[in-house]
Amino acid sequence: MKTILPNNCARFIGTAAVLVCALTLIGFAQSESGADAGVNFSGVVRYENNAPAQFVEVELWTDGEASWRTITTTDRMGKFHAGAPCMVIQYRINAAGYRPVYGRVDMSIKPCRVLEWVTLKVDPKSAQNKKEVPAAGVIDSRIAGIPPEAKVEFEAGQLNLNSNSYSDAIPHFEKAISLYPRYAEAYHLMGVAHLQLNHGPQAEAALVKAIEIEDRMPQAQYLLGVLYAMTSRSNLAEKPLARFAELDPQNPEAHFELAKVDFALNKFLDAEVQARTAIKLKETKPGVYVVLGYALLRQKKADDARRAFQQFLKTNPSGPMADDMKSLIAQIDQRTDKR
Repeated sequence: MKTILPNNCARFIGTAAVLVCALTLIGFAQSESGADAGVNFSGVVRYENNAPAQFVEVELWTDGEASWRTITTTDRMGKFHAGAPCMVIQYRINAAGYRPVYGRVDMSIKPCRVLEWVTLKVDPKSAQNKKEVPAAGVIDSRIAGIPPEAKVEFEAGQLNLNSNSYSDAIPHFEKAISLYPRYAEAYHLMGVAHLQLNHGPQAEAALVKAIEIEDRMPQAQYLLGVLYAMTSRSNLAEKPLARFAELDPQNPEAHFELAKVDFALNKFLDAEVQARTAIKLKETKPGVYVVLGYALLRQKKADDARRAFQQFLKTNPSGPMADDMKSLIAQIDQRTDKR
């Protein structure tokens, strides 16, 4: 079956355009809803022996269709802070060797403040469970080796990042790295700051270095994969996105991004599998059905593609691509009738 992509769909499927949108939806940028000033969402993350979980990534986003999203990192006391909008906020905490923690908090009622206490529990299925739970203040040799003055610079940069002062954050991360060259977390957040400022090459260099130092950083892998794909390097994007999916297997975004990359690489069956996995994991972005539908069309599975496009319309009946999807479904029906 010859498939003609409507204009909006072509823009959606095109690698660069798709992943520019994806980068926006990662949501390190502020949405119209905006985050409240200050640090109204706070939390404390600890291990089962009450040791603070130092430098663990915490991802926060608004409920439903993501319009605001941010990543922060716990400090040496296991505490984290972020300025969040007065909405229902979801959060996810991933630490290698420990069970992922997911939460949802309704902070839509003034004064829109919340304090969450989280305990990380060893994942018995992980190879990391062979290691003992860290003693107080000790995570691993690399983390333990971070000098206090580097931590101070990192935390200053993190505060600037959380308050959207991205240009101010970068010098602090650079200083932290100069004091401790193996500071993967500083490279990661410096990459985030550069992304916010549209400094693509600098962001890429920082994220590559973060992963070279510490491979077990799911969000750094994700951002690097998206950045590669956004710059028409889907062949490079596949590896970090696959690692992201490995580190965070229950995250539907990992599989959605892989579906888009596989489609760009003409690996249509793989794109279908990844899109279906994302849907199974409750991916909320309706675009996953568009990727699935086109992957199916390229495999000449017109009936299955039609169902995918119909599901898109069911979840997004009045979106900007609705008319294109209706037209495409009509084309599929017309060709089916002519058989």
